[in-house]
Amino acid sequence: MKKIIPVLLITTLCLSAGIAFADGKPITGNDWIKVDKKAHVQLVTDFIRQAKKEGVTISKGPVFYCQKLDKLYERKPNMLKEPVWKVLKTSIIMEYDWKQKGVDQDKLAKEWLGEKLYNKNKERRARIKQ
Repeated sequence: MKKIIPVLLITTLCLSAGIAFADGKPITGNDWIKVDKKAHVQLVTDFIRQAKKEGVTISKGPVFYCQKLDKLYERKPNMLKEPVWKVLKTSIIMEYDWKQKGVDQDKLAKEWLGEKLYNKNKERRARIKQ
């Protein structure tokens, strides 16, 4: 029974304006680590579906982003208190996978990430391309 309740918490979430909520509060990384992979995939799938309704195209699949979030929460436990939607959107933007008609991805990345993280991300992406 203990395992079922957190799964229901995540899978019955409501996405409104791209924000995942359960019981009126944003779902955080602390909630994320309490549930199974299936619930993770469902949450990310729902987020991507909601983004699509808002005119955003995200090419990489839910499993890719679930793995990114798992690794991120493992490496940076201070992120566990942040809403999952915010960390997920940041990850998608850092991958330059948040595509919206009329929106320059580089400008979006700079605005969303801030100057410091934007520059670190540019360096990371340059290393990957090599």
